Amino acid sequence: MLKYSLITLLLFFSLLGFSQEDGYVAGDNTSSSSTSNSSNDKGFDWDKVTIGGGLGLSFGTITVIEVAPNIGYYLTENIIAGIGGRYSYYKDNVYNYSTSIYGGRVYGQYLFNNMPLLAHVEVEYVNLEWVQNERINMTNVYVGGGFKQSLGGGSYLSILGLWNLNETKESYILQPNPVIRVGFAIGL
Repeated sequence: MLKYSLITLLLFFSLLGFSQEDGYVAGDNTSSSSTSNSSNDKGFDWDKVTIGGGLGLSFGTITVIEVAPNIGYYLTENIIAGIGGRYSYYKDNVYNYSTSIYGGRVYGQYLFNNMPLLAHVEVEYVNLEWVQNERINMTNVYVGGGFKQSLGGGSYLSILGLWNLNETKESYILQPNPVIRVGFAIGL
């Protein structure tokens, strides 16, 4: 019991430490000038664009090669909306089965202030070969979150844990729940 009380107290005081952090630095006008610039500009701002994506490789009984580029736009300082593509080559040597999987996605991310966390939501539409050379379309809805490592200038690395809310026997071939992704975004 004492152990759990001590852990609870330590967690409580560590959260208080976050609340004491002040993002304002005396003489630093970068945050106020960027706010005034964005409110004056009514057009498209290339500084808010990120490009990136992920690559996947797996070799063995099952071989998977994946390329997934994406492009995002900072709607606010914390919210990114974007689109992406996907191409995967999948081969299962046990069942002598292979297919090309391709499609697109629309996603949104919320980047938490002063914490290396992000929330992620995504809708993906993919096409793959199923039984007897028949191609099928699937819609997958992913929700989850992850960790991000900021690299400055709107760039970051991320590790995501996602859950497919629309998992079916067909979507199981893509990747069963939970879905783990590692990716990057580079601010322009």
